[in-house]
Amino acid sequence: MTQVRRKRWLVAACLATLLSPAQAAKVEFFDDFNEGPIPLGEEEHRYLAFGEVMFDYYRHANFNAINTLLVNQEQALFNENTDYAELLLGDLYVTYGLPGKAEVIFNRLLEKDILSRTRAQTWLHKAALHYREGNLAEAAMILDGDNVDGLDSADDARRRLMLANIFMAEEDFAGALDYLHSVPLSTDEGRYATYNMGVALIRGGHREQGVALLKSLLEAGGSSDQALALRDRAALASGLTELREGKLQSARADLRQVRSDGPFSEDALLALGLANYRAGEVKRALPLWLEAVRRNSSHPSVQEALMLAPRAYEELGGLPQALAGYQYAASEYRQALKDIQQTIDNITKPGWSEALLPEDRNQAGLLPANSGDLAQGNELSYLYKLFSSNAFAQRFEHYRQIHQIKTMVEQWQQSLPALQETYQIQQQSLTRNLPHVRAEMTRHMGRQEQLALASDRVSSAIPNFVDMSKPQDVATPEQAIMWKKVDAMARQFGTLPGSSHANALRLRKVRGLLLWDIAHQSIEQRQKQEQAATQLREESSVLGERIAAVQQQIRDATLRTRDDLGQRLAGQTQRIDNIKRLTEDTLEALEKSMQADALALLLANQQKLADQLAEAHLAVARLQDTSASDGSKQRTGS
Repeated sequence: MTQVRRKRWLVAACLATLLSPAQAAKVEFFDDFNEGPIPLGEEEHRYLAFGEVMFDYYRHANFNAINTLLVNQEQALFNENTDYAELLLGDLYVTYGLPGKAEVIFNRLLEKDILSRTRAQTWLHKAALHYREGNLAEAAMILDGDNVDGLDSADDARRRLMLANIFMAEEDFAGALDYLHSVPLSTDEGRYATYNMGVALIRGGHREQGVALLKSLLEAGGSSDQALALRDRAALASGLTELREGKLQSARADLRQVRSDGPFSEDALLALGLANYRAGEVKRALPLWLEAVRRNSSHPSVQEALMLAPRAYEELGGLPQALAGYQYAASEYRQALKDIQQTIDNITKPGWSEALLPEDRNQAGLLPANSGDLAQGNELSYLYKLFSSNAFAQRFEHYRQIHQIKTMVEQWQQSLPALQETYQIQQQSLTRNLPHVRAEMTRHMGRQEQLALASDRVSSAIPNFVDMSKPQDVATPEQAIMWKKVDAMARQFGTLPGSSHANALRLRKVRGLLLWDIAHQSIEQRQKQEQAATQLREESSVLGERIAAVQQQIRDATLRTRDDLGQRLAGQTQRIDNIKRLTEDTLEALEKSMQADALALLLANQQKLADQLAEAHLAVARLQDTSASDGSKQRTGS
C-alpha cells in the first residue's frame, strides 16, 4: 500500500509540474521517504550471523565457526528450522570427529520437507559420513540412489569420486571407470580421480590400462601448483611402472616430463638415471645422478644416488672419482644420521607436539608455520615425512582441535576472577542504591498519576463547540491578557476617573473589535487546544510506560541481588579445572601416540642410513685395497 501511495504521489507531483509551474516549484520531492535507519528483522540478523560463520568456515577457522553456530543456537537465532545452519553444523561435527551428533542432524533434516537441492546435499553429507567411518556399503547405497539427484556439478563430482574410490577398494575397476569418465579432467577432482584410478589399476595387475590413464594426465590442462604437481607425479608413476617392465624408451620419455624444480624432481632424476643405466648408457646416467646428489641429502632418492654415482664412475674406470664419491656419500650419510638423531632428541622433549602447532591457530595446513624453530637444515625434511601417514595426520588434527579447546578453557579460567569481582561490585552497588531508587520511583509515580489526571481533566473540560460566553477560553495568550484588561475596565467603568460617555463608546468599540478578533480565530485556536490536550495525554502515557520500564528494571535488579550467580561462578572454577585436566590428559596421550609413530619412522630411516653408511665404508675400503694391490704389483714387477 505504501508503494502504491508513493506512486500516486509521484504522478500527482508530475501533473502539478506540467499544469502549474508556479505551484510545482513549491513541491519538495521525496519528502515522504523515511531517511532514518531501517531496523533489521530477525531474518536479516540471522543472515548476518550466518555470514560471520561462513567467513570463519572458508578461512578454515572451523573452531570459531562451530562456536558461533552454537552460541546463536543458544540465543534462539538459529534453530532446527534454519536448514542451512543445521547442514553446516553437521558438516563441522563430522570434521571434529562427532559422527553421532552429525547423523542426528542429517536424519532430522531428511525427515523435513526441505528443498530438493538441500535434501540432496544432506544425503551427500550423510553418505560422506558413512564413507569416512568405513561403512562403504552404506555410503555406496546412498551415493548410487535417487536421493542425491539435483546436486550441482561440484557436489556431483564429489559423489562420483567417492563411488569410484569405493569400487576401487572392492577391486571393481570397471565400475570405478564408469563413474570417473563423467568427471572432466579439467577439474582438480577429475585429475586426482584419474591418478588414483591409474595407480589402483597398476596395483591390481591391469598395468596397460593404468599407464594409459596416467599418460592421459600428461596432456590434461591446468596451471595451478596442484595440477602441475599431479602431472609430475603421474609422469613419475608411469615412468617407474614402465621401468619395472623393461620398457626403457617409454619410461625415459615419461620421466623427462617431470619438472626439474618440482617436488618429484629427485625421484625423477634417480629413475631416469636407472633407465639409462639399464640401457647400457652409463655415461648418460652419471650426470643425472651427479645432479641428484647436489639436492637435499635427506631425500631417499638422493641418498640412493649418493651410491649410484660413484658406482657409475667405477664402471667407467674412474677409480679416483669413485673413491671420492664413496667418501662423500659416507660423509653425507653421517650428517643425515646426525640430523635424524637431532630430530629424535627434539621429539622426546616435552612439548614437542605443541611446537608443531602453527602460529596462526586457525591455520588449516597440516605442517606448522613455525617448524623452523623445531628443526634446522636437513632435519626439517624428516618432519614432513611424519605427515605422510593419513592416521598420523588425523591424530595431529585432533591434537590441534583439543589444544584449541584447552586454550579457550584457559581463557575462561583467566576471566573468571574478573567476572566474580565484577559480580561482587554489582551486588554492593545494587544493595546500596536500590532503597533510594525505589523511594524516588514512588515519588515520580505519584507525580505521573497526578499529571495523567490533570491531562484528562483538561481534555474533558474542552467543549465540543466554540462557546463565546467565555472568550478567554478560545483566545490566544495575547488576546486573553487583553480581554482580561478590557473586561475589568468595563466592569469598573463607572468608578474609574474619566468615565465619560465618549470613553464608554471607545471601550465598547475596543471590546467589540477584540471579541470579533477572538471569534475570528476561535476555530483555529480550539483545534490547537485539542491537539495540545491530545499531545499532553500521549506524553503522559509515554511517561507512564517509561516509569513502568524503570520499575521492571528495579524488579530485575532486585532479583539480581537474590540470584545464585555468585555460587554458579564459584562452581565453574571446579568445572573448568576438570575440563582443563581432561584436555591435558588427552593431549598427553595423543602426544605419546604421535611420538611413538614418529620415532618408529625415524628409527627405520636411521637403520637404513646406517646400512648405507656401512655399504659406503665397504666400498671405500674395497677401492683402497684395490689401489694398494695394484701398487704392490707394480713395485714387484719393477
